[in-house]
Amino acid sequence: MEPAGVDAISEMIALGTDTMWRYLIDRNDLSASAALVLNRLNREGPMRLTALAAAEGASQSGMTQLVQRMECQGLLERSSDPDDGRASLVMLSAAGRRNWDSRAETRRQRIAALLPAVSRDDQVALWLASQVVVRVLGQMREAAGLQGPVAE
Repeated sequence: MEPAGVDAISEMIALGTDTMWRYLIDRNDLSASAALVLNRLNREGPMRLTALAAAEGASQSGMTQLVQRMECQGLLERSSDPDDGRASLVMLSAAGRRNWDSRAETRRQRIAALLPAVSRDDQVALWLASQVVVRVLGQMREAAGLQGPVAE
């Protein structure tokens, strides 16, 4: 791909990320790290703490502290790993699931409130583009997961 194509994709992702963090999520109740952990556990299901730390690019001690704080908030819980009784799995608790669902609904409501500022034709174009972007970003996430963290 030409550098201009990579630049355009980079700008789209940066603008989308900025819009998400500035306008679409409630940043009052969770840190960005905690929100990312909720997101990963929602998408991937229960994980060992070591795998969660590696997936989030965090130290095991840092992830342990974050998970303990989130357990105290009632957002996460641990259970025995059925594959290894010595290990435990971290997962969303019922309250964590409600928090995640509430955050997703807030995001949808905020998007719906912003859409009237966009023409109907552009709303349709955005919806069509989103169908492709979601699929392609999923492929990119999968490739990144297979490669491990990408060095800069």
